[in-house]
Formats: sequence, structure tokens, C-alpha cells
Amino acid sequence: MKKRASSRRPSSLHTYPEEQLAGLRASTSARKQETVDRLRTAIEALKNKKQAITAQSIYAESGLHYSSYVRNEEAIALFRANSTHLNQQKKRTKQKRGIQGAAAPSSRDPLLNYKKPQLVMRLREAQQQIQELQRQLATLADACLQRDARVVEVEAKLAELEPYRNFVEQVRQRVRQEEHGNEASH
Repeated sequence: MKKRASSRRPSSLHTYPEEQLAGLRASTSARKQETVDRLRTAIEALKNKKQAITAQSIYAESGLHYSSYVRNEEAIALFRANSTHLNQQKKRTKQKRGIQGAAAPSSRDPLLNYKKPQLVMRLREAQQQIQELQRQLATLADACLQRDARVVEVEAKLAELEPYRNFVEQVRQRVRQEEHGNEASH
């Protein structure tokens, strides 16, 4: 047997009069403000007692459950600003960031953003640059070796000519002495 479809009309949405809605809004905002005031009083009392400000300590102080102020934006902001546990976590996080920030600002390697073909292209370019630099280094090394060999040759020739240099110096000194001697006699 088939069930008959209901012949009832779908109920239309009930609209509330504006006065009633205004009253509900006023009541809601008053309760929100009361929650904020109770939370603020509990936080001040806990601070005066120098106790930790946690959801449990606020409940013990004022009877406010966490669920009663978690949906109230102003109250949860007040709680988060004063929570000792959350503030300690923030300090630890800042300290970790400070320590890690100096060493490693980013934990993800930017090369991981590239696709494989891009990485292969970059790798080949880098290999070509390395080969070119190795060629240049070999050329420079060869030039340095040739220069060093030339310096050794020149130093050897200089060592051979050293006795002649001493002889030439002695001759120059004699010539000067003779010139000065001739000038003094005139």
C-alpha cells in the first residue's frame, strides 16, 4: 500500500514583529556585556591573587564556563589577551622564531616550487657554467705556471749577473771618487 502524500500546505516562515526582535537583540547584548563584565572581574581577581589565568581558574573564580564566553567575541578576546597559558605559548613561539629566524627563515626549499623540466634545464645550465669556469681555471693555472717558470729563469739570470753588478758598482764608485778628486784639485 502506498502512502498518500500530505495535503498540508508548507508552513510559511514566521516573521517576528520588529519590537520583539529589538527586545531580543537588547537582551542578547546585555547578556554578552554581563559575561564580559564577569570575566573581567574574574581576571582582575586572579591577577590580584597572582594566580594563573586559565579557563579552569576563571570557572573556579566566577562560575563562568569556557563555552559561555568562547562564542562572545569581546569576552574571548579579553580571555586570550590575559590567559597566562596562551601568553607563555606566544613567548615560546616568538623565542623559537627568533632562534630559527636567524638560522633558517624558511623551512621550505624554494627549488621545490619548480617543475622537473625547469629543474633539469637549470641543472644543465649550471653544469655548463661549471665546465666553462673549469676551462677558465685551467687557462689561468697554465698562465700562472708559465709566469712562475719565467720568474725562476729571470732570477737564475740575475744570480748569474750578480758578480758583474758588484763589479759595475765598484767601478762607478771609483769614477765618482776620481771626479770628486779632480774637482777638488781645480
